[in-house]
Amino acid sequence: MTFFRLSLFIKILALIGLTICTDLATAADKFAEPTFRVGFYTRAFPDFSYEDIEISVKLLGEEIGKQAGIKTTITIFNNINLMRKAFELGEINFVVASTLNLANDFDNKLLTDGFKLIPNDPTENLLIITRKNEGLDEFKATRGKRLALVEYDPVADLYIDYLALSTFKKDYQTSFKSITRERKAHQIILKLFFGQADIICVYQNAYNVASELNPQLLSKLQIIAQLQGIPQGAGLFHKKVPAEFRERVITEVMKLETHVRGQQFLQLFKADKTVRASFADLTATKQLYIDHQKTTKKK
Repeated sequence: MTFFRLSLFIKILALIGLTICTDLATAADKFAEPTFRVGFYTRAFPDFSYEDIEISVKLLGEEIGKQAGIKTTITIFNNINLMRKAFELGEINFVVASTLNLANDFDNKLLTDGFKLIPNDPTENLLIITRKNEGLDEFKATRGKRLALVEYDPVADLYIDYLALSTFKKDYQTSFKSITRERKAHQIILKLFFGQADIICVYQNAYNVASELNPQLLSKLQIIAQLQGIPQGAGLFHKKVPAEFRERVITEVMKLETHVRGQQFLQLFKADKTVRASFADLTATKQLYIDHQKTTKKK
């Protein structure tokens, strides 16, 4: 009886091992396929609705890939764990998300060069903004004021929390009189402008775009703190994707600004061109996370 159980146990282990080997072989085959399979994490881009991404980004992106002779599929995710699993299994081979998502939610050993979309002004800063002439010239003066943030921006939340912990020795949820959230960055910029909030945190590009549309913003608002070198998002390949194919895709994407469909795609993201992205684009976000962790322990 004991021998029978041992024999059955060995067979089960062998079956599990065969299944794992088969899955790994299947994943390896998928990575070898010369297709551009994008996973797009919707929550990392709060200025876009799910419908915007599903219709505009997906259809336009896949059409551009077809024109370039590269079979392209864009899969939309609103669950980062499912996206990570799909990436590890080779169901997708390129991930687009916030720098914090990429740094913390993915095995960084699997990530390699990709690309990101940027405006002509390549400044990638995260800004803390208040109104002028109201005694809010430094972050320490904002305690007990009204904070406004976008619905989902983990980097902005992390930065605000780091500043609150460093300055007030309290987390940001308990440092302000109220915290309201809006879906898009321009909405909280306008709330600040019209006196419906006292402090906001937005990306440089969002503030630049809003200021171009409404120059009066610059006369009334001011930047009191900023974190430099923080891209809002980026796209990175899985390192198992053959280098030759990765470079082919990056080369084609760099041409977006030279044709109509590409320009339309850039406009969706309020960008003017495409540049290469690398693991180094996650450095500032990783450092913010480390600094935040240290500050939390000192609380």
